[in-house]
Amino acid sequence: VVDRTRRAVAIARRQPAGQPVFVIVNDRIDVAAAVGAAGGHVGADDLPVPLARRVLGPDALLGGTAHDVGEARAAAAAGDDYLGIGPCFPSATKTFGNFAAPEFLRAVVTEISLPAFAIGGVTLERLDPLRGLGVRRVAVASAVTAAADPAAAARAFIERLAAP
Repeated sequence: VVDRTRRAVAIARRQPAGQPVFVIVNDRIDVAAAVGAAGGHVGADDLPVPLARRVLGPDALLGGTAHDVGEARAAAAAGDDYLGIGPCFPSATKTFGNFAAPEFLRAVVTEISLPAFAIGGVTLERLDPLRGLGVRRVAVASAVTAAADPAAAARAFIERLAAP
């Protein structure tokens, strides 16, 4: 994990100044801090936000996952910088028992001031229904990494999210 993350951080740092790329490490705040990643993401079973903030430092990005509006409000109050909201759909990388209701997704993007990223099984084909709920940010894994052309897949997400 450390070597892969270190390589990702090195690649991100080579990007042009006008096109920042951030490496956020999921679940492993220790790895994020050790390799100088831009930040980390914690779930309910991970290091609590105040302790994660102490490990990462005050300038790192710190995000958390919310499964309902109450959790989203608590994350904002705890000091998270952004939210992962979901899971939205069945995923190739994780198994979920329940999925986020459209009402929850819409409520978070309208009521919570933190940037919110739809997570869990997000694909290009599933992007328009999310956009219809007001979601303008997504976190993806296999939709890009398993694509025949990952760079083209990433560009397609960026273009669709930027479209009016």
